[in-house]
Amino acid sequence: METLRLARALLLLAAVWLSATSALAQTPQPRPAPARPALATDQASTPIVDSAHPIMQIDEVSMKGDTLVYGDPTKPGVYVMRRQIAANQTTRPHFDNQDRWITVLKGTLWIGKGDVYSPDKLLPVREGGVAYLHANTHYFTTTGTSEVILQINGAGPVKSTHTEVDAKGQPVPENGPYPVIAAGSRRPTQADPDLIDPDQQDALEREAYAKKQAEAKAK
Repeated sequence: METLRLARALLLLAAVWLSATSALAQTPQPRPAPARPALATDQASTPIVDSAHPIMQIDEVSMKGDTLVYGDPTKPGVYVMRRQIAANQTTRPHFDNQDRWITVLKGTLWIGKGDVYSPDKLLPVREGGVAYLHANTHYFTTTGTSEVILQINGAGPVKSTHTEVDAKGQPVPENGPYPVIAAGSRRPTQADPDLIDPDQQDALEREAYAKKQAEAKAK
């Protein structure tokens, strides 16, 4: 009798062991993380994506200043760059000798066209928006009151040329001093445009377009 009980116990243990082994074999195992090189210490000059590593995850990008995602804007060929810009930063009037596509990944970028830095010409490109700046477009930008992260696509080699002049047409040095903005000419909407109602935004954009048309007719 004892021998029979022992045999049954051993069979039960064997069945439990086989069941557990089968369950483990059928449970999907996590995919091992592929070996990737450490983040480049100089992200402005070393691309993260290339033929050997065609996929980039967001945690592979440490957003500080310029991060080269693919290619090289100083050499022939397609490039992709990400750029982090702090709040209240501006780029003075200039042009790039190649087409550029700018996607706003975070915040709002304000863009104005012309060689005179004039805040009342600034128009917003909201988060998720895209701006196409064809080669030799004279423009300037500001980030307003919040940080902005951009993705810039284009083909190299790219060269930027400073073109700023003051209201009298006199050249403004690339590193300043810059002209003082006259009181009342600063647009009060260099904040998140989502805080502006649609009617206000539409009126601002119509006003800017009408002014541009009037300036074109006056030439």
